[in-house]
Amino acid sequence: MCLQPWSFFFIFFLSLTWSIDSTLWPYLLRLIIDTMTQFEMDRLASWNSLKWLLAAGVCLWVIVECGFRLRDFIRARILPKLEADIRMTMFDHIQHHSPKYFNEHFAGSLSNKIGDMTTQVTSIIQNLMVFIPAVASIILILIFFSAVSPLFALILGMWIVLHAIICFFFTVKCVEYSNDHGEARSTLAGTIVDSFTNNFAVNLFSRFQFEKMRIASYQKIEQEKNYKAQYYIALMLLSLSLLFLVGIITLNTFLILYWMQNKITIGEVIQVFNTTFNVIMILWVAGDIMPQFFKSVGIATQALSVMEDPQDVIDPPGTPSLKITQGEIVFENVSFQYGEKKLFSSKNVHIKGGEKVGLVGYSGAGKSTFVNLILRSYPIKDGRILIDGQDVATITLDSLHKQIALIPQDPLLFHRTLEENIQYGNIHASQEEVIQAAKMAHCDEFIRKCPNGYATLVGERGTKLSGGERQRIAIARAMLAASPILILDEATSSLDSVTEKFIQESLEKLMQNRTTLVIAHRLSTLAKMDRILVFDQGKIVEEGTHNELIANRGHYAHMWQMQVGGFLPDISNSK
Repeated sequence: MCLQPWSFFFIFFLSLTWSIDSTLWPYLLRLIIDTMTQFEMDRLASWNSLKWLLAAGVCLWVIVECGFRLRDFIRARILPKLEADIRMTMFDHIQHHSPKYFNEHFAGSLSNKIGDMTTQVTSIIQNLMVFIPAVASIILILIFFSAVSPLFALILGMWIVLHAIICFFFTVKCVEYSNDHGEARSTLAGTIVDSFTNNFAVNLFSRFQFEKMRIASYQKIEQEKNYKAQYYIALMLLSLSLLFLVGIITLNTFLILYWMQNKITIGEVIQVFNTTFNVIMILWVAGDIMPQFFKSVGIATQALSVMEDPQDVIDPPGTPSLKITQGEIVFENVSFQYGEKKLFSSKNVHIKGGEKVGLVGYSGAGKSTFVNLILRSYPIKDGRILIDGQDVATITLDSLHKQIALIPQDPLLFHRTLEENIQYGNIHASQEEVIQAAKMAHCDEFIRKCPNGYATLVGERGTKLSGGERQRIAIARAMLAASPILILDEATSSLDSVTEKFIQESLEKLMQNRTTLVIAHRLSTLAKMDRILVFDQGKIVEEGTHNELIANRGHYAHMWQMQVGGFLPDISNSK
């Protein structure tokens, strides 16, 4: 990174080669023409002067070509590295956001903004490689024109000022509409990815036309925003064309008049004529890319907005790591709410180290929120959550997550091999350890039946596997992690009864000497828990062993009686 500033300096410095090319060639041509005119009566005598001018032309060509080619090699080296740095910096920033952030943003839109930022920054630099030598060329041309005639420099200066005014006027509008267009593009990309991600539901309900119409509505907005930006670009180019026509006519008229009045030489006519067309080309190129430049600035600014989003779950500098000795979890007067919905109020819970605790309750009772707060997925409003006496808000998030293994109800897998997905629990695990974990989770059997065994790709989000197979992969991954705290969120809900029996045996081994929290709707799976916490509307209304709670004939006993096929009905606030 420390070499990049110097690299960019040389890129822009070598871009000035264009300024040399556009101004010195007409001047050199002027000297050659004037020399040839001077020796019109004795052409052979002109060689002594012409040979040095021709040699200077060769040297100029070599310098120009070397400058361009060296710049190209430096650019080829540094721009890909810059794009990689930007991409990784943005990715690292975004991935450290809380789950709440990802719930509120399209993954496709975030990915699109990372792509926009990398490509548009490169575009901005490429445009600056035109603007900087264009400005230098204009300064040199004004100097050369002043030497020929101050009037030519005045005409050219006025022309350039008008050119700048027109460009500025139109690019202000281009920036405004480009920002709108960039946001519309990101939203459209996110909507498309969302539709592709849920392709199974689209097929299941045959909503192909509905999805097409929905995408079309976002596409229409994006198209309108894009049209407005492109329209102002077209208006600007039309205005510049008219300005160029007036400028060329004015300058060449005075050029011819000065020659007719013998105020300038033929060589100077050639110099001014060629330089005029060079400056036309420079200004046209600069004017043509100026809207694109500001459009790139607008898109990049809009993409950069994701870097301005504050991370709501961060570790202050010097934050210590979590050190677990017992695995004790304590809630001290914890209050938490989703928006306006207050869920926990001054909650106090004590879970002993190594204790196996079941969490039950109807949907929305607060079970998942309870474990998410332990994972620090959301910041709490008041109170503290302690693990072995250490406030989870004051230790590093990375160390917290390394000490907790979570097996979710609906595990999502990476589009990688089965081995890589299992090894994600411990990226340093050997293949033998991966296979051992797979055997304990009873997924080794179906893995070996796959076309490429452990090297089989599972598809995006694990779509090539059944729900039960994904569940077993997630269990194997957690087993490989071997964390001192284990959280099971309906970990066996997608398994058949035979496989579940084997998994339960493996899970019982996994739970040994670990603090374990088990969320379950199938209450029979909690029979061997040391304690069961019964949630209702964010409150723990009962606690005790399975047999104690049945004997109490309270909320838990009522849920036990309501079970059909061993599952708790999905109803809220039932009594």
